[in-house]
Amino acid sequence: MGETTGGSLRSGVMFGMVAYMSWGVVPLYFHQINQVPALEILAHRIVWSIVVLLAVCTVFRLWPDLIRVLGNRKLVLMLASGSLFLAANWLLYIYATVTHRVTEAGLGYFMMPLVNAALAMTFLGERLRPAHYPALVLVALGVAVPFLWTGSFTWIAVALPVTFGFYSLIRKQVPVGGLTGLAVETVILLIPSVAYLLIEGAAGRGSYGTENTNLSLLLMLSGIVTVIPLAAFAISVRRMPLIANSFIQFVSPTMQLLIALVWIGEEIPPERWAAIVFVWVAVAIFLADATWKVLRSPKPVDRVEAIVEAVDQPVTASGVPRVGVAMARCS
Repeated sequence: MGETTGGSLRSGVMFGMVAYMSWGVVPLYFHQINQVPALEILAHRIVWSIVVLLAVCTVFRLWPDLIRVLGNRKLVLMLASGSLFLAANWLLYIYATVTHRVTEAGLGYFMMPLVNAALAMTFLGERLRPAHYPALVLVALGVAVPFLWTGSFTWIAVALPVTFGFYSLIRKQVPVGGLTGLAVETVILLIPSVAYLLIEGAAGRGSYGTENTNLSLLLMLSGIVTVIPLAAFAISVRRMPLIANSFIQFVSPTMQLLIALVWIGEEIPPERWAAIVFVWVAVAIFLADATWKVLRSPKPVDRVEAIVEAVDQPVTASGVPRVGVAMARCS
């Protein structure tokens, strides 16, 4: 792990906060277009993201890498399988927002590091740290409480981190940069998205290009809403220790919960508060364990590596970390 200078660390934190705060206020954007069906919003998000991604690829000179990946059938197939989980994740989050279930979505993103740990153990044969087990039990209780209380299953809170977790597992195995991979995945999703929008428009059900000019402009902004936070995240993760990203990622779901309560006016029933408390306690155990591991490390470099391992990467039996920063959220 390379040394991080003070200047790069400060800029890394700045870009990281831009990314996570942008994701945190995304519910406000989707709330403004909640009259549009979730599937149509997803299609617009993909189409307009292509426009922004082409500009980003030009600015960051990613065209040679993009062409190389598109010419590799194996890489395209792997990215195509991941794009299905990414599209499902985006659609679920849009649906949660336009149906006033932002608090449930925020609860799901608090679970993200713990879901990553569970997936790593299940599919990569990795060994969890002892503190991870009670944390995962608490997450399970958080999911079970609403069901036992009211008979309702908080499926969005489970489906969001699980779909992105599987997306991350696939992307971790593909030797492609973050922005290049996202561009290829979006290109793969472009044809069905354009086809859907054309069919809806021909049937008179489309929301774009109607007399509501403001709505059309908001739909066009979906590309910026999607890509800019991802670009900021890609920059931040190269300029700061992974541990900093692991901690500040909780800015996003916290802001989403506050926005749901204060601006959108969602009501959180007692069983949902109970679920949130269980998940927050689980996250506290997870982070406390990582911090304790750092404090026991004798050297500064060892401390950074130790906390990255504890927060981002469950370890294999041989002690070699496998799951890295690809497990970060991309909503």
